[in-house]
Amino acid sequence: MYTLNAVSLFSGGGGLDLGMEAVGFSTLFASDIDVRSCETLTTNRDESVQRRKYFLNNAHIFNSCVEDIEAQFILQKLNMGTGDLDLLTGGPPCQSFSISGHRKGRQDPRGNLVFDYIRLLDGLRPKSFIFENVSGFMTVENGKLYEEVIKLLKSPSPDLEYTLSIHQLNAVNFGVPQYRNRIFIIGHRDGVKINQIPQITSNEGLNSYLPRYRTVRDGLRNLPPIESIFPANHTGRKHSQRIIDRYANLKPGERDPKTRINKLDLNRPSYTIVVGSDKGGGKGNIHPTEPREVTPRESARMQTFPDSWAFQGNRTRDPIRQIGNAVPPLLAAAIGNEIRHHIFGLDRVPFSTIIDLLGQNHLFDKHEIQQIDALLATSMDKSLIQLA
Repeated sequence: MYTLNAVSLFSGGGGLDLGMEAVGFSTLFASDIDVRSCETLTTNRDESVQRRKYFLNNAHIFNSCVEDIEAQFILQKLNMGTGDLDLLTGGPPCQSFSISGHRKGRQDPRGNLVFDYIRLLDGLRPKSFIFENVSGFMTVENGKLYEEVIKLLKSPSPDLEYTLSIHQLNAVNFGVPQYRNRIFIIGHRDGVKINQIPQITSNEGLNSYLPRYRTVRDGLRNLPPIESIFPANHTGRKHSQRIIDRYANLKPGERDPKTRINKLDLNRPSYTIVVGSDKGGGKGNIHPTEPREVTPRESARMQTFPDSWAFQGNRTRDPIRQIGNAVPPLLAAAIGNEIRHHIFGLDRVPFSTIIDLLGQNHLFDKHEIQQIDALLATSMDKSLIQLA
């Protein structure tokens, strides 16, 4: 099904890559500094052949800091010339820009990795690119860093120009059962601009021609009991009786005063998954009906990862960091579909196909899937722009 190719930087647990592959981009090279993330990508690449989903089937997975990667190394690895690549994707670490973090920006060494992305963009010179980050990236240093990065993304060097399409998107508008606000900067080398990423779900009562937001109930539907053999990463933290009692007394939507995490509401989308610090500490939320924190697998459900996608590393710490750092695959697919359609002139991949490939059939009923397929197939971009 692949018709286009991609290189992925800061790949993490593979959320952005999964979405791109679901709409026909073949990831040829994926890299991350985190060894556990690379193990996740490698393991799932190898096992996806057995599942006949073939995610990352053509990918060279490279464990390295992006600072140590040269564009020529990637091109040689792929037997490709400068400018031949269809798509470069990546989201430099967001903790230095996040509102929930210390917002050190470029004073944090991770804040300078955005410039390594731009360096490789200049070296590879792909036809298009996606640059992803937290929305707080736009306001750190009073917006000066954002302005500088935008200028460099438009023109990484004097003889290279990209047309930018900048979108601040909330995953909840794209079928993801989670509030998650991110910025996506899409660049095209030949001047095409993407005016809108059409949303496919909406708050009930608004944009009534769209299906409602997906909820925690939708996300957890048909998930086996905790500690089941399948799916992987469905083992939770062990709590003392004191914590169990405290969680049991919380109402849906209420925050625990000690752990500072919220109890999920079955009838609402999930809160944004918190990653934690470099030393760990990432947690999901409190389960809506059981007095415990959610398992990494339950958080992965809120991010729209397939149940078959197993995260490697420590039982909870490494998986939750990979999950929490990721772009939800379903959101990534919506973005990739518009790049495929507007920039490369190809038909959109039907939503029904995307849902099946990503294993998200539990989120929508048959009628809703058909409804979204019809909206995308009839190219209602203009009306969606007006109403979104």
